[in-house]
Amino acid sequence: MSRPPYCTEQRNQVFACFINAASEIIESEGTDALTLRRVAKKAGYNSATLYNYFKDLDHLAVYASMKYFEDYNRNLARYLAGEKDDFQRFLFMWRFFCASAFRHPHAYYNLFYGKYSGELTDITRDYYQVFPEELGEMDGSTLELLTCGSLAERSWGLLRPVLAKGTLSPDEQGAVNEIILYCFKELLTQKIQLGDALDSQTLIERQLGYIHLLLRQ
Repeated sequence: MSRPPYCTEQRNQVFACFINAASEIIESEGTDALTLRRVAKKAGYNSATLYNYFKDLDHLAVYASMKYFEDYNRNLARYLAGEKDDFQRFLFMWRFFCASAFRHPHAYYNLFYGKYSGELTDITRDYYQVFPEELGEMDGSTLELLTCGSLAERSWGLLRPVLAKGTLSPDEQGAVNEIILYCFKELLTQKIQLGDALDSQTLIERQLGYIHLLLRQ
């Protein structure tokens, strides 16, 4: 992002205005209704100002889609805080992640597989600097997990202690994580294609079933 002519606090306020405006449009009318002009008007600024913060409409949409993480973050943090079993912690991560992803499949696909998915770690960092309240209260390890932009790293962070108890080689452990991620992407794609014809709870259980099968637990 190019540097806007504001102090940090002012910059964050304007940044938040654009993101909130875009999120409201997406929530009420869908992603197809999102335009830079509409967002700028709703936020109370002109389109030229918006370009000081976002590269294009897709870039803005990624930031706006981060709003969908709030419930997932809070649910996961609450359950992880009281769970000591590594395998159950891993299942919690995927259960809540899938529940949120299948409610908002287009947004999640854009986040993790779209044009700016390679920049998601930086986007996540910038976003939570402006909206720290959406993380709630959590310990350091959970905070590190939830502020990581890479889905592969999020998954691996909780999978690693599960696999450490087994006999798989490092390459085989990495392959297990990749397969889990491939399964999720396929289910998310199916949800996008078929919408309400596919029950989200069924998809969640399918993903968890794949995990049980791969880990034999």
